[in-house]
Amino acid sequence: MPRTGGSRPFCWPWSAGLLTREESGHLWPSADPAPEPFSPLPEDEALIDALVEDSRMTYGELAHRTGRTPRAVRRRLDALVETHGVRLATEVDLALLGVHAEALLWITADPGALEETGQILSRHPQVRFTAATTGSSSLLVAVAATDLSALYVFLTGTVGALPHISGIEVAPILSGVKRTGLVRPASISV
Repeated sequence: MPRTGGSRPFCWPWSAGLLTREESGHLWPSADPAPEPFSPLPEDEALIDALVEDSRMTYGELAHRTGRTPRAVRRRLDALVETHGVRLATEVDLALLGVHAEALLWITADPGALEETGQILSRHPQVRFTAATTGSSSLLVAVAATDLSALYVFLTGTVGALPHISGIEVAPILSGVKRTGLVRPASISV
């Protein structure tokens, strides 16, 4: 996606623990003030559709696709990013970062410790996602590790050390076909 002026997009700072604090600081700026609420315009649909198709298009290419001028496209894209109408997301093949094992954990935690357990796990660098759930488990945790041995250490050392967990089901992710809302080409494997 084209760079958007000097604006700083909202981001989700996850790094699998592979970046130093200094490297992370360069990527994820400190919290900016809350933007104005997102207000889509009817003509935004063509711009957003073009970005979904290929977010690396230049302002000129986006202008051609949307019937606007490059300057108008840039101004509107800046506004969409600042109001979080468009979220910048980079999909990276995790194997290139050294992540070769992923799993979903369905954890049953004591109700009185659900919030605390979820917060502890969400702060761990290997955890990509944590959510409270209903049903037979109370937490869903997506975890990434360098390999199966590291996943085992996370399960036995990190999760196993938490006192209020009464059950866990581990579902290894064998292959991913969709990330960040986009279907991955068949040639890309996780």
